[in-house]
Amino acid sequence: MASTLGNASVEKPNWFLIIVPLWLAVFVVSCQLFVVAPLLPLIQNELLNASTPTDFALGFLGSAYSIALAISTLIVGPVSDRVGRRKVLVVGTALIAVMLFLHSFARHYESLLLVRALSGMACGVYSGSMVAFVGDYFPYNRRGWATGWIMTGVAAGQVIGTPAAILLANTYGFQAPFVAFGGLIAIASVMAWRWFPQPNVEYDTAPLSPTAVLNSYGQLLRSPGPRAGAILYFLLFLSIGLFLFFFPKWLEEDIGISVQQLALLFVVGGIGLTVGTIIGGMLSDRLGRRPILILACLALAVLLPFATLWITGLASATVFITIVLILGAMRTGPIMALLTALTAQVKRGTMMGLAVASGQVGLGVATAVAGWLYQNPGFLYNILSGAVAVLLMAVVVWRMVSEPTES
Repeated sequence: MASTLGNASVEKPNWFLIIVPLWLAVFVVSCQLFVVAPLLPLIQNELLNASTPTDFALGFLGSAYSIALAISTLIVGPVSDRVGRRKVLVVGTALIAVMLFLHSFARHYESLLLVRALSGMACGVYSGSMVAFVGDYFPYNRRGWATGWIMTGVAAGQVIGTPAAILLANTYGFQAPFVAFGGLIAIASVMAWRWFPQPNVEYDTAPLSPTAVLNSYGQLLRSPGPRAGAILYFLLFLSIGLFLFFFPKWLEEDIGISVQQLALLFVVGGIGLTVGTIIGGMLSDRLGRRPILILACLALAVLLPFATLWITGLASATVFITIVLILGAMRTGPIMALLTALTAQVKRGTMMGLAVASGQVGLGVATAVAGWLYQNPGFLYNILSGAVAVLLMAVVVWRMVSEPTES
């Protein structure tokens, strides 16, 4: 394979072998995370606890996953700077497969909580290293394009994965889709092992010790760019968790949308994700990361508060969520390309570890708070708090983030 230095050219025939395994892994990771939300009513009914878990307790299924992922990625980020991203990605995808298979044994709330935490730990091995690998392999002026296409795996998860998982869960139980996703990511792990090169980038030669790792993270947090990137990722996942985690449950309970209609809604919404992800990545390569991020965040902040007024049935819910997902997905490529350029190659894994951990802390906080908001004041407050988080994202990009100049 051709040399893959950060500023080197990459032979086009090799791109397919890189993008496909990453796409498949992103597809599975996003599916197994976001399918939890529409399955919450089913999970409540099928768990064998003496009493049905409350909405507040269900929110901790997201928190356990996110906290474990945050801790894991903080540890693995510096490791990937020393051993290379390829090894970490192969091991990480294999671990995710094992943890998803373990869902077949989850019969009580406590066992499901544990297995979701273990899944978060495994995904933490993979998540930050995936984005860092893209940064290692693709030149900066192609990273928006590359991440845009890879992250269409999230959209495909909405179009294909989530509806299929909902139908599978309704037929065979809520554990079934997680086991199926485990089989898919096992395939991605084999593909990564066979196809991925180790990009020709500089390694961190400092000894791997708790002190060295803490010093690396301390240096990043003292640097304006990396600190802003971590804050940005925190707010990104905070906004997602506050709004989306209980959105399907609200549609079922308050609007009267059936499980089958919900599956259709995810199909149509996934098309919006595909469009937004590709457009956002391509436009950010041409116009810069900051303008696209600010535009998408401001549009979302204006739109979200109208959710409870706009949505009265399946048709209005479909239009609303499609627009929201287009705007939300337009942020994906720009943010990931931005994060890969905020520090030197030798610290890219550590930077992504910090960013992903920050994002998962945001998601963990969001799902716990979302459960309380949904159970007490009501879903309107989930929406308003999500809109505030999105608006804060625009402020952070405007005031704290500079456009990188990496070639």
